[in-house]
Amino acid sequence: MLALFIGFVAVSLLGTLHCFGLMAIRQVTPLADVTSHTGIVRIFISLLTLHVAEILLFAALYAGLQHVQMLGMLASDIPRTWTDYVYFSGINFVTLGYTQIETQGSIRMIAMMQSLGGFMVLTWSATFVYSVWGRIWSSDGDQG
Repeated sequence: MLALFIGFVAVSLLGTLHCFGLMAIRQVTPLADVTSHTGIVRIFISLLTLHVAEILLFAALYAGLQHVQMLGMLASDIPRTWTDYVYFSGINFVTLGYTQIETQGSIRMIAMMQSLGGFMVLTWSATFVYSVWGRIWSSDGDQG
């Protein structure tokens, strides 16, 4: 249950970070409604940056939790590197978490929660882009 709680808190923080990230992106791209192509590209790059930061934060969580034996571990015959944590976190974030790196123990609950959180914020981002693009279409009549 501790791992599920940690995962819940981590995904709650992810959602909070993502909300403030979207608000910041909206503030730094105020002309996205007027200059459609450059605005949407800036939004895309900003969202990419936000998602990579979120993946890196979960990678740091996994790296830190490797020292908490009661939660389990990312299993392998080789020692884990930062790249392994980033890879595992990224795959978990954008898919169901099927990687060459297995989880053992209750840390699986954290990985499951990250997959849920990743799905939620990715769809949130897609909705954000769609809403901005919809405003562009309605303001200038351009349909693509």
